[in-house]
Amino acid sequence: MSTLVMILLILLIAVLAYLIIFFKFGYVYCDSKVCLVGKTALVTGGSSGIGYELVLQLASRGCKVIIADKIVKEEIKTSIINETHNPNIKLEYVDFGSFQSIRNFVEKLKITEDKLDILMNNVGIGKAPERPSEDGLNLTMQINHYSPFLLTHLLIDLLKNSSDARIVFTTSSASFLHVMTPDSVTNDNIKLSKYRMNDYSCAKFCTVVSSDIFAEKLKKYNISCNTYHPGVAKTTFFENTLRNVNTFSFTDWWAYWHIMFLKVFVGVTPRQASQAAMKLAVSNEFKNVTGLFYGKYLPNLRPKLADNKDFCRRIWSVSEKVVGLKANEKL
Repeated sequence: MSTLVMILLILLIAVLAYLIIFFKFGYVYCDSKVCLVGKTALVTGGSSGIGYELVLQLASRGCKVIIADKIVKEEIKTSIINETHNPNIKLEYVDFGSFQSIRNFVEKLKITEDKLDILMNNVGIGKAPERPSEDGLNLTMQINHYSPFLLTHLLIDLLKNSSDARIVFTTSSASFLHVMTPDSVTNDNIKLSKYRMNDYSCAKFCTVVSSDIFAEKLKKYNISCNTYHPGVAKTTFFENTLRNVNTFSFTDWWAYWHIMFLKVFVGVTPRQASQAAMKLAVSNEFKNVTGLFYGKYLPNLRPKLADNKDFCRRIWSVSEKVVGLKANEKL
């Protein structure tokens, strides 16, 4: 065996070992004993995967849980109630590819609820179909960034009514791979790469940016806002992404199969992947703690440009325009 091959083999083993340590054993365990009776939580994308696990854990603590999802089936609600013995579960239809759907949902919520204690912005998609949303936007970007951005703004009044409101955004380690530059943001748009598989990482980067600014703006209302990355979870997220992969795009397939490799070899269960979010949402340790990018390893390390204040403010400003925030809805 040549020296070069030997070096490459050692490097490969080292990379695999790092990935296993970082992802397989890098999840945070939530050991909080806090009871959530009397609390109300909203979990987006809560009908499956990590979101479903978040719902189970919140419900098992006595919390009233509202699931906002495009998948609304009675058997999902029945399964949650049977497992947790908590009947206080609601499923509400929301299409995160439609700003009007979000507005309709919030208007309904404001009639039935007087406060919101926990907002889990968990909804996400690896790669949406390559067609514009009904709002004329990149669908991957809208589902992962713009719609949670709008939803959070519209729910501020309900969050203000809680004594300890907490917002948790699910982002991704893929946010570190974003290809955005200061030139990506114009006066009225966020320009994306021509390679569609980059849309997800850019959207999740914008999630980190918006969460940080929410944290800064909401401190005065005693509302905390943090992000976490769940690592690689063994959910249907990857299979759903595969349905929308362009079979004629080398970059699509290259990215997908690398992620599938990670899922098989370093993926953890949805429950394990959800632990950091639960800790941020319920633990006394994080009461009044805000503005974190949370994970076990490299705590609070952010993607490149996330500390560029001018760039981040421009992303926020453009997002306000894109989602159509009214003057009284802005923070």
